[in-house]
Amino acid sequence: MKKITILLSALLALSFIGCKSNNTPEQVVLNFYQATQENDFHQALNYTNLAQEEQEQVIQVLDQMGMVIHSYNVIESNIDEGDSTAIVTLHLVTSNAYNPDTVGNDLDIPCVKVGGDWKVKFI
Repeated sequence: MKKITILLSALLALSFIGCKSNNTPEQVVLNFYQATQENDFHQALNYTNLAQEEQEQVIQVLDQMGMVIHSYNVIESNIDEGDSTAIVTLHLVTSNAYNPDTVGNDLDIPCVKVGGDWKVKFI
C-alpha cells in the first residue's frame, strides 16, 4: 500500500510539473510562433492584440513573405512591476522564399495583458 501511495504521489507531482499555464507571456509567444511555423496565421494572430480587421491585413503580408521558421526558443522574459506588460526574448531561426539560408536572431517580443490574458503586442 505504501508503494502505491508513493507512486501515485510521484505521478501527481509530475503532472503538475508538466502543466504549464497558457496565460504567461512565454507561452503566448511560443503559441504564436508555433502557429506561424505551421502557416496557421489566423490562429497565430489570435495570440495578438490586433483587431480582426487588422489581422486580415497582416495575414496578407505574412502570406507574401514566404517565411519558414526552423526553430524558436525563449531565452528569458521580464514582466513589469505592474504585471501588465512583458518582454520575451526569443531566439528565432528562419529562412524565406527569397533567401534559403537560415538566419538566427534574438528578438525582444513585447507582450501586453488584455482583459487578463497575455497577448503578443503589435504596435
